Order: sequence, then structure tokens, then C-alpha cells
Amino acid sequence: MSDIQSLEDFFSSIPARPQFTQRSVNIPGDFRTGWRLSVLSLLLTKGRSKSLALSHLHVLWWAIRTSTSRSLFLKWLEGDKNPDELLVRFDPSLTVTVDLALGQGLVERTATGLIKLTALGGALADSANSDSLVLVTEKEFLERLPRSITQRQVSELLEWT
Repeated sequence: MSDIQSLEDFFSSIPARPQFTQRSVNIPGDFRTGWRLSVLSLLLTKGRSKSLALSHLHVLWWAIRTSTSRSLFLKWLEGDKNPDELLVRFDPSLTVTVDLALGQGLVERTATGLIKLTALGGALADSANSDSLVLVTEKEFLERLPRSITQRQVSELLEWT
């Protein structure tokens, strides 16, 4: 089964309905709406009550995007803290993704400003987790993260950089 067919099958089984068209030039996954919404839903499952502060999301969003950032973030969590290597970037695409997810009913903003996964977003995360052919690298990274990453750790990291 091709990657495109796997993704089409995956998204046909969930409420969100992105469209996939094969192109002659590959588009990196992090530029694709399906990837961004799916990864956002998976990241939110790492938070208490499936919710995270936007700053927390930015750190995890930065960390999950490349093999280098994944490696650096994991090293930092293990205590190997080198300020010369770790430069967290705030990515405007996360804000766009959160806005899109709000519009699609996948997330909601709580009274305290947290981004919280809705039942619909939870279904997307569950579907992504249950399909072994999609987001393999991203799910492996999330499995390697500690059970919880506190807001204090995120603040320390952001103040460091």
C-alpha cells in the first residue's frame, strides 16, 4: 500500500477530512494540514487533562519537527543541558494550526488560556496512535518523552534560550 493510500484510508476513518493530491514535488510533512492537525492532537495527549499552554505546545512543536531537535530535546530532558545547542523557535505555523483545529472542533481554548483536546480531537489522536503506518517517527519520539513535562521545565528551557 502506498503512503498516499495509507493516509487516505486513515483520514477516511476520522471526522477531519483533509484532501490529498499526489504532486511531482514532495511537500515536507510539517507543511501539510493533515500532519499538523494530527501532530497537534498527539502533542495534546501528553498534557494533563489533554491540555497544554501555548508556550508548552511551541516547545513540543519545535522538538518534534526534525531529528536534530528531537535529539537535542531528549538530551536536555535527560539533564545534558548545553545552552549553545538548544535554540527553541516559536513557529507561526503552530498558531495557524491551532486556529484551524479550533475551527474544526478538534481543540478548544479553556478559560485559563490552555489549548485542550476535544472528544473529536481525541478521536483523531486515537486514530493516529492506532495506525502503525502513519506518523511513525513522531509517535516514537512521543513515546520516549517522560510521562509529563512540567510547565516549570518548559519555562526553564525558554528562559535558558
